[in-house]
Amino acid sequence: RAAVSLSGTMLGYYPLRVLPSKTAIAPVNPTFLPRSEDEREMCSRTIYCTNIDKKLTQADVKHFFESICGEVCSFFVELGL
Repeated sequence: RAAVSLSGTMLGYYPLRVLPSKTAIAPVNPTFLPRSEDEREMCSRTIYCTNIDKKLTQADVKHFFESICGEVCSFFVELGL
């Protein structure tokens, strides 16, 4: 929730867009649904972030979220979009 509340925050020269990850919450294939309490908890903490300034490094973005929301366990950047 803390991460989603950061939507609109300027990071670099662009405002971030932060949403709950629909992929982690409602996968198309039911076999990918979370099976344990740990998996459900992880899905509830998964976000999708877009409009990230291309001049920022992965470390910059990770540090931004960690400084406000706590430890980032996993981080993935999709390039070429």
